[in-house]
Amino acid sequence: MLKKSLMDSWSFFKNHTVAISIIILPIVVPISILTALYMRFLTTSDEYLFAEQLPPMLIGIIAHPIYAVGVVFYIASVVSGESIETKTAWKLGAKFWLPYLIVSILVGFAVVFGLIFLIIPGIIIAIRYAFSEFDLLLNKSRPLDAMRNSWSATKEYTWVILGGYTVITLVLYVPYYLMASLFDESSISSLVLNTVSNIVYSVLGVLYTIFAFRVYEFAKLQHNQSLNDDAP
Repeated sequence: MLKKSLMDSWSFFKNHTVAISIIILPIVVPISILTALYMRFLTTSDEYLFAEQLPPMLIGIIAHPIYAVGVVFYIASVVSGESIETKTAWKLGAKFWLPYLIVSILVGFAVVFGLIFLIIPGIIIAIRYAFSEFDLLLNKSRPLDAMRNSWSATKEYTWVILGGYTVITLVLYVPYYLMASLFDESSISSLVLNTVSNIVYSVLGVLYTIFAFRVYEFAKLQHNQSLNDDAP
């Protein structure tokens, strides 16, 4: 299942890269450029200062649900055979902005809480909540209900999701870190690399969503078949 899900996810991504990019990049590109200019000219220290990092972080947090929600609805619309337009995706992003943000924050806190103790618990928590956004948006569940449903639905697919996330992470980020190691972190070249990488990876990172949605659809199909088999 892992290999087929990864291949299906890559095939979907290749076929819909342009549409996905159109949903994401008009929002991400200006934010990334403004963040780079802010970090270059408006920060006063080379060291990490939370107060200085806060403005671009807040902008990113506010903007992220718009295109993230739009991408989920776009993926679901393609699977159902009725692709939505970019404006529709953004409108849905605005409509579900608050509940998606709540789920993102709750899941983020849960993952960080797990990471505080050991790396593995944090990873497992992230995997068990991988279906939360789909249940929230496509089934119109409340944030906490979506998280509970995800925790239950991912139980049988934990290792599949872990394997997929691991492969995607290695393929995407090993080349980046090898390239980044060639530049001085304080140089303009490093700033340009980070800015371009943020833009590129905002699109490539959709592979995680596509893969999780592929497993989510399979899990839903298996659940429905099980209910039909149990029916008198």
